[in-house]
Amino acid sequence: SAASEAFRTLRTALALSDAPTESVVVTSTQPGDGKSTVAANLALAFAQAGKRTLLIDGDMRRPGLTTLLGLRNRPGLSEVLRDTVPVEESLTARLQTEVTPNLDVLPCGNRPANPAELLSGPRLTDLLTWAGGQYEQIIIDSPPAPLASDTVIWGRLAHGVILVLQPEKNKRREVLRAAQYLAILRIPLLGLVINRVGNRNEKDYAGYGGDYYGHDSSKAKEGDTVMVSE
Repeated sequence: SAASEAFRTLRTALALSDAPTESVVVTSTQPGDGKSTVAANLALAFAQAGKRTLLIDGDMRRPGLTTLLGLRNRPGLSEVLRDTVPVEESLTARLQTEVTPNLDVLPCGNRPANPAELLSGPRLTDLLTWAGGQYEQIIIDSPPAPLASDTVIWGRLAHGVILVLQPEKNKRREVLRAAQYLAILRIPLLGLVINRVGNRNEKDYAGYGGDYYGHDSSKAKEGDTVMVSE
C-alpha cells in the first residue's frame, strides 16, 4: 500500500541521513497526532529490512503504543527503571518478542505517578547503553514535546527526534514552537513526519496503523500517508 511505502521511504531517509540515527525518538506537537502509530510502523519497517530493532513505549503518561500493540497490563519500562537487579536482566525479562521477527517491544508497564523523575535516574542511561550494543535500531515513542519534559530526557540520550504533525490540525506556530523548544535544548531534530495527508478517496491508503498487528484499524482515516522532511 501507499502507506507501507511511505514508511519504507522514511526508513530509507533515516538510513541515508548524515547524522547518526540508530536511536530515534518519535514525538509530536499535540496528543492525537499519530506518533505512536508512526513509531510502531517505522520500527516494523526496520524489522522487515532485517535490522534487529527495539521499540520502546517511553510515554508513561498516555501509553498509546502499548495499547496499540495489545500489551496493556504487562510489565515493562516502569518496572525496569524501578528494579534493583542489573538492567540487562530486568530488561530481557520484560521484552515482548512475539510481535514479528527482528522486533522486540518494551511496553510502558504500570503507569508511574512520577514519570519524569523515574526517567531521570541512572538506569535509563544504562538501559539505552545496553540496548545500543544489542540492537541495530531503537525507536522510542515519547509524549508530545512541548507538554512534558520526558521527551527532553529521551532526546538527550538518543541520536535525535522525529516530530509528527497533522497539517489540518496543527497550527504553524505550534510546530515552530516545538522545533524551537528542541533547538534551545540542543536536541537534534532529524525531520518532520507529515501525517494524514493524501487522497482520502483511495481505499488502498486506509488503515496503516493496526493492519500490521491484527488490530482494528477503524480509527485510522482513509488517506493516511507519511512523508519526511529534513
